[in-house]
Amino acid sequence: MLKTEGNFNNELGVPLTIFRLRDEQMAVLEMGISDFGEMHRLAKIARPNTVIMTNIGYCHLENLIDRDGILKAKSEIFDYLEDGAHIILNGDDDKLSTVTDVRGIRPVTFGLDPKNDYWASDLKNLGLKGTACRIHTPAGDFDATVGMPGKHMVYNALAGAAAGIAYGLTLDQIKAGIESNGSLSGRFNIIDTARYTIIDDCYNANPVSMKASLEVLQDGANRRVAILGDMGELGTTERELHAGVGTFAAGLDIDAIYCAGNLTQALADAAQAGGFKGEIKHFDTRDNLMAELPALLHDGDTILVKASHFMQFPAIVDLLQKQ
Repeated sequence: MLKTEGNFNNELGVPLTIFRLRDEQMAVLEMGISDFGEMHRLAKIARPNTVIMTNIGYCHLENLIDRDGILKAKSEIFDYLEDGAHIILNGDDDKLSTVTDVRGIRPVTFGLDPKNDYWASDLKNLGLKGTACRIHTPAGDFDATVGMPGKHMVYNALAGAAAGIAYGLTLDQIKAGIESNGSLSGRFNIIDTARYTIIDDCYNANPVSMKASLEVLQDGANRRVAILGDMGELGTTERELHAGVGTFAAGLDIDAIYCAGNLTQALADAAQAGGFKGEIKHFDTRDNLMAELPALLHDGDTILVKASHFMQFPAIVDLLQKQ
């Protein structure tokens, strides 16, 4: 099987990924868009047999305006489906749940609500070790441990289960795949060093993913520190969306927020106004933040590092690993 590597998910990366096909029987392609028409062009190249949509969030609002625009842009993929294609959608998502028929194809749904075709129950939070749950499918039920933390990873496991059934895998094979899955650099990759536990989640960021990562940070040991940067391409409401993350963080059980960038000033201000009980510090630039970090952090800290890609926060992860 061939899969997208790194950020090869755009109009350059998708063709380059496809050019790597040799003897593989299947390719799993991530398709990233930021404007109308892009998904049309990507789908015309890929001609997908299966489409999985995990959610309609708040990415790329600069051009797509709102979540309805995001749904419309993502749905362009349906115009280039191969015959007999599978459509697998998050049935708990208020926007995706409105998609009930695509060219005569009924979407298969997944989520935590039992109304879905694939759903999970009996979730048990294992902290940074993931989530134990029971997965229900039309082919039967099984218990599994999703090894990456966060409820959103259970949703991903359900989507994977639906794809597995579509391609004839057994429940035992699906369970083995879920339980052997690991994280990638920059995508909630947990790194243990002599001094810190680092949650490297700085591949990219949007308001939904940042809230999800902050929520998981609460499960860390000792002091729980969020190092956050600006989120890009959010359009005219970018400051309000950053403030929304700050308000959300104010209600969480974490100990410090250190952030950098012009937009995270709104995040820091909202967290402060929301009654955040820990330490908040804002820096104009990433470099200014990095200069102060050694004095701000303590041995044993659990540290989340998250920002949009343009903030170049992998440099912070590198710094922490060298300390």
